[in-house]
Amino acid sequence: MSRRLLHLAMAAGLVGLAACKESTSPAALFDAATVTADVVQSAGDAAATTVETLNGNQVAAALPSPPATPFDLLSAGNALNATRSRTCYDGSGVVVAACTPMSSVRKIVTHVTLDGSRSGSNSTTGGATVTWTGAVHRVADDTLTRNFTSTTETSRTHSGDAVSHDTTTFSNGTVDRTHDEAAHDSVKAVTYNLPRSGNPWPVSGSIVRVDSLHTTFTKGSQTVTKDLVKTVEVDFPADAQGNVVLKIDGKTCNLNLVTHAVTNCH
Repeated sequence: MSRRLLHLAMAAGLVGLAACKESTSPAALFDAATVTADVVQSAGDAAATTVETLNGNQVAAALPSPPATPFDLLSAGNALNATRSRTCYDGSGVVVAACTPMSSVRKIVTHVTLDGSRSGSNSTTGGATVTWTGAVHRVADDTLTRNFTSTTETSRTHSGDAVSHDTTTFSNGTVDRTHDEAAHDSVKAVTYNLPRSGNPWPVSGSIVRVDSLHTTFTKGSQTVTKDLVKTVEVDFPADAQGNVVLKIDGKTCNLNLVTHAVTNCH
């Protein structure tokens, strides 16, 4: 081969190599940090909805509670229908028929089904806004314990578990991410002080979500899927504006229980 032909062949090979590097394989679409950011928003929304649900359980049981406005399941892009049934017990664990009189009730077990949709948006400083939509299917069992000092109720503590089968889709206009989520939520001693009129937010306890995800990244005709598990913890108390700490992957974030927004992750 002449020196000129050799140089041409080498140049062609370099061009081909550069073209290979510039092409995007389906596997390269997946980004673990992006999944974490998505789960932060999805799980934060779910935790805020759980707080709304606990408050709704108190309202539905005719216990004195603050106005429902900041806890509305139709707020913050949510359109959820809640179906409830409850069983009440006295201090000896005996069923109180029809939960009447409420003065004798010390424990209320509420079974809740949530179905509907949700939506929202999030962005990072200097980054593009990402919109998301989702379908919600959740079943929860909430045990509310009324805590008394003598004859005066001083606080209420919620504990229980829920299972969720949610689907959430995020889009930044270029790549779509769909997360099929099979989650287990644990409400751990989430406590409200009384009177509720002056104590709208939990003062202690936590909500933990173990989220098993089947994740699909799509860009044009390219698709990649991954299965992974994320654990998200929300810790109380909340401040006067309803801000709480959310933890994931060693990071801490701020979750606002009114807007459902998660910010300031570090």
